[in-house]
Amino acid sequence: ETPAQVRKQLPGDKDVVAFQCRNPIHRAHYELFIRALDAPNVQAGSTVLVHPTCGPTQGDDISGAVRYQTYVVLKEETANPQVAWAYLPYSMHMAGPPAAIHH
Repeated sequence: ETPAQVRKQLPGDKDVVAFQCRNPIHRAHYELFIRALDAPNVQAGSTVLVHPTCGPTQGDDISGAVRYQTYVVLKEETANPQVAWAYLPYSMHMAGPPAAIHH
């Protein structure tokens, strides 16, 4: 989806909490973004946008297809109307220690 298409999914009159991750989803991630909706500074009835990176990875990393599938399963199992899903098909590469120092 394009950014404009994602924006159309989101409410214009409520808060949107965004969650972006490059890892396969696990329980702590889910709890983090669901509980964020209950934060005192977030309006009742708001939406969380789950926006994971699910593109190609390096050979020794978990594949983008597997990452994507973890989010699809969670979406189906939870069927939460307060959660919007949009996937980033970006390629992920680990830059190594020099990049970690500079970023």
